Amino acid sequence: MAKPYIGIKQIFYGVPFAAEVTPASLKTWLTAGTTKEVKNSHDGTWSYSQDDPETTDYINELSGKPYYRDKTNNGTKTITFTIGVYDYEDKVALQGGSLLTEGEGQNITTIGWKAPTTPELINKAIVGVTKTGHYVVFTNASIVGKVDTQEKNLGLGITAVAMDSEAEGVSDEYWIDADAMVEG
Repeated sequence: MAKPYIGIKQIFYGVPFAAEVTPASLKTWLTAGTTKEVKNSHDGTWSYSQDDPETTDYINELSGKPYYRDKTNNGTKTITFTIGVYDYEDKVALQGGSLLTEGEGQNITTIGWKAPTTPELINKAIVGVTKTGHYVVFTNASIVGKVDTQEKNLGLGITAVAMDSEAEGVSDEYWIDADAMVEG
């Protein structure tokens, strides 16, 4: 039966998946101490897109029509959203840089964020749960975090591009049915 994948209800980020994604492994990942739920995605900033595949048409010189089409890639898959309310730990995890702290020992207090001095490569798994309860999983996404002004709010704009997994046999993307998450 066809199912709709409408809107966004929850967003999570964490360590990239090291094994095949199943309903059971996804449940484990969602509740791991290293996984963080995004609590605020600014209205209208969530999107999923996939670029058109790259193709090469081979043309029959006699007829002028294609006789073969070669597909060289499937097109880049991208999830974007802007976090409207976030903490400095989110900024470090998704944009890079480091925390500014003061104090010593057990009395250390985070007082801010310091931008990285050189570009940093950040990879995270990204999971979006649709309003209809389905899971869209990027197992290893290249993350670009930046300031994204939305209605005068300096949000944390995120662009996540699905990348090849470093783990053998793990796809770059999975869609998991909500019913399987309940049953599995």
